[in-house]
Amino acid sequence: MKAVKTKIFCLILATILQHVRVTFSLDSADNRGNETDHSALLAIKSQLADHPGGILSSWNHSLHHCNWAGVFCGHKHRRVTGLELYSSGLSGTVSPFIGNLSFLQWMLLYNNSLSGPIPQEIGRLFRLKVLGLTNNTIVGGIPANLSSCINLQVLGLGWNKPEGNVPIELGTLSKLKVIELSETNLTGPFFNVIQNLTSLEQIYASDNAFTGTIPDSIADMRNLTNLNLGQNLLTGRIPPSIFNLSSLQRLDLANNHFEGSIPPDMHLNLPQIQFLSLEMNNLTGPFPILFLNLTNLTYLELGVNGFTGRVSLDFQHFQYLSVLDLNYINLTGDINFISTLANCSNLQFMDFGGNGFTGSLPKTVANLSTTLEWFNVGQNQIGGDIPAGISNLINLNLLVMYYNEFTGTIPNEFGNLQKLMTIDLSSNKLTGRIPNSLGNLSRLSRLYLDDNKLHGSIPSNLGSCQNLVYLDLSNNNLNGTLPNTLFRESAQFVELDLSQNHLKGSLPPRYQQPKQDSED
Repeated sequence: MKAVKTKIFCLILATILQHVRVTFSLDSADNRGNETDHSALLAIKSQLADHPGGILSSWNHSLHHCNWAGVFCGHKHRRVTGLELYSSGLSGTVSPFIGNLSFLQWMLLYNNSLSGPIPQEIGRLFRLKVLGLTNNTIVGGIPANLSSCINLQVLGLGWNKPEGNVPIELGTLSKLKVIELSETNLTGPFFNVIQNLTSLEQIYASDNAFTGTIPDSIADMRNLTNLNLGQNLLTGRIPPSIFNLSSLQRLDLANNHFEGSIPPDMHLNLPQIQFLSLEMNNLTGPFPILFLNLTNLTYLELGVNGFTGRVSLDFQHFQYLSVLDLNYINLTGDINFISTLANCSNLQFMDFGGNGFTGSLPKTVANLSTTLEWFNVGQNQIGGDIPAGISNLINLNLLVMYYNEFTGTIPNEFGNLQKLMTIDLSSNKLTGRIPNSLGNLSRLSRLYLDDNKLHGSIPSNLGSCQNLVYLDLSNNNLNGTLPNTLFRESAQFVELDLSQNHLKGSLPPRYQQPKQDSED
């Protein structure tokens, strides 16, 4: 996940940098500054470690410093205006001499292994527009005097190890467009710092310990396209003004302590929204059915909240949807709506677990996209037979249907799902035999069929599932002799439960429970 997030930020940064370079003006200074820049660059190099033949190998006296790799200079007076040393395998620290590059406008050092603090001297770079230190191991606090970089547009410090609060002084950076502080373990209030920065377009501040509330004044950030505050300690209500940000494309407030309900007309003002995650909060009230009008969504995640109500869902217009997570939000209604997902040709993740859906799975489940990897309808009240057509979903790696009312047999066709890693059909009313075809699932690592009414013997070819480490067949009517193939020498079960059956034979010693001494 970290690599994915970093890649997203780097793409965003590249886009902004392309725009910024076009708008940068040429420097106007005398040539006496060239020697200052040259000496500063050599001082910067002295505190960095590079691999042989790396980007710093050209930083020597045989070339003018404006021709060194990663160094950009103005065309007229040849002052250093940019440093691009990202993804270069560098280690060491950022030299305080960076502050001597007085014409520096962008500095990209992200995706390296830099350590140590952010030097205070960066605060002298009043021309600086882009500071990219994302994905290093920078420590210490964020210098308050970064507020002196009055032209700063992009601040990228995410995936580092700073400490403390975001300095309140940064709230004066009126030109800031992008702030990236993800996974930095920063603490304290956040919006009291940035609430007046109305030029902000992208806020990435997930995976921290930020506290406080989101003010209604967030509506003043009219150009905001990305708001990512997931996994923090934010409280209060989600202000309705967020849902008036018509430019918003990504809204992630997951895993906080937000409460209250969602405005019933929010869909009218979010025409651009593609990513919406509010999972793992304390949201209550009727399920916001109007979310279903946001047909540009690719990612909808509302799970683990306190929504309620009987709903009739319809996803037939969600052609771009790839992730749909509505687990544990107390919904009821007929599960037959699942057939409306057939038009979601990019669907990869589907989770309706932990609700109160009833009815039976329609046979049209076979028409769901073959891109689907995660299928979870566990902990509902779904009955009837398990449709054999699920076997058409050839990319499934997780199939969870536990704690329902399914009857009939386990489809033999499940053996065609070669990418399955988890099958959980426990706590249903399934009958018949365990299909021999499950032995074809070479990637299977978890198989839970406990608490059913299965009979017959355990298929010997389950031993062919060489990755099987969690197996629970307990509380059925299985009989016959334990197959030796299941306990091959290389088998290393983490969890094995065959109890409450009618099986014969004994487990290998390594799976037997030690006998307890009886008390007098």
